[in-house]
Amino acid sequence: AAKLAGERLAMTLGGMYGDRTSFVVLRIGWCQPGENLPETLSAKGSPPDFLLEEESGGGGENSASESRGMSEGDKKDELWFKQMWLSNEDFLNYFQKALEVDVPANTLTSTNPACDYDNDEAFTHRNVRNGFVLVNAMSKNSGAKWNLEETERLLGVVSTDDSLK
Repeated sequence: AAKLAGERLAMTLGGMYGDRTSFVVLRIGWCQPGENLPETLSAKGSPPDFLLEEESGGGGENSASESRGMSEGDKKDELWFKQMWLSNEDFLNYFQKALEVDVPANTLTSTNPACDYDNDEAFTHRNVRNGFVLVNAMSKNSGAKWNLEETERLLGVVSTDDSLK
């Protein structure tokens, strides 16, 4: 609820003061503390202790799911985390571009009746408003359910990492 409230506040303030300030909201995928490696993602969402120990010198080339027996539900959960994973490099690139991007003012959106859908220059994504941009920020993970096309177009950055490769 707090994330949604923050997004709505930024959208409202952008609408009110978009000629003087702007907001770029990144819907951040799954990040782990530290090295944030896809191999240490688990169904619990954070690296299990034994994998953290292996990172620091204990070897271990198996993924979290291969290292221990997992239920089908846990495998599904692990895939979910891997599909929304955001690498440290992509994280930094998104934030850098968010700080540099020119946020559109007085944009036409799909909710605007004057919007010309056939003219890409006039039509803007529904998450772009006066002084406000909201985009997904995940790595380009195979099979991910989140669209990064608007992120790439609006921020001018293309994710490079994939947790499943």
